[in-house]
Amino acid sequence: MVGFVGTMLKLHKDLPKAKTPRELESLQTQIVATDKLIDTPVHELYGLTEEEVRIAEDRGL
Repeated sequence: MVGFVGTMLKLHKDLPKAKTPRELESLQTQIVATDKLIDTPVHELYGLTEEEVRIAEDRGL
């Protein structure tokens, strides 16, 4: 998970450097995918049920 967090930090650092809309879209897609990779073990760590995960995601937490 530490690796995913490092990846996320790098992606966010690279966002302002995007030179084209396509490059920006690619970075945003990678951020969404990496966010999901981080969320899953966090949900497991806290023992969240599927319903609790849905609630958290709906509220943008």
